[in-house]
Amino acid sequence: MENGSGENITSRKDNTLYGNTFHRNICWQRSYERAEGEEIIMALYGSLRNGLYNSRRFDLQKKSEFLGTTKVDGYALYSLGPYPGIYPIEGCSVVAEVRRFSGKQLEIAKSIDYMELFGGYHREYVDLEIEKQKIRGFIYVYDEKPETEIIEHGDWIHYLKEKELKEKN
Repeated sequence: MENGSGENITSRKDNTLYGNTFHRNICWQRSYERAEGEEIIMALYGSLRNGLYNSRRFDLQKKSEFLGTTKVDGYALYSLGPYPGIYPIEGCSVVAEVRRFSGKQLEIAKSIDYMELFGGYHREYVDLEIEKQKIRGFIYVYDEKPETEIIEHGDWIHYLKEKELKEKN
C-alpha cells in the first residue's frame, strides 16, 4: 500500500514495529547479564511495592528483606496504565522501596528480573541512600521514553490513591 508520495506505508509500519521489537530484544540481551552474587538489591517503585499486586504475587514481605524507602534522583515516573515506568530525566525523582534478596530468595529476584526484562524494561545500577547508609542496587527503567504525562511527585502509591479519589467523585 502506498501513500500519495509513492512511499510504501505497510513496510514503514513493519519497520517501526520491527524496530521496537529489535530495540527491546537488544535491551533485554544487554540487561540480561545475570545479576550474580550473594545478594541482589532492587529499588522497586511500582506494582512490586508493598501491598500492591506484584508484591503480593511474589510474596515479597516474606521472600525479601525490606531495607527502607528512598527517593532515586534522575528519573521521572510515568503511568503506563495499570503499572508505571520510569525514564531518565534530570531534576526528577521517584519513590522506591529497597529490597535485598539473598540465599533462597535469589530465585524470587530472578523471577522478577525475568518479568521486568521481558516487559520492556532494563536494569540500571543506582546509588541508594537509606537512613544515611549508602548502598548500590538497581532499578528497572522503561526502554523507551513514555508518551504519557510525568507523575510529578514520583510516588506510584500516592498516584493510585489520587486516582481512586478522582474516580469516587
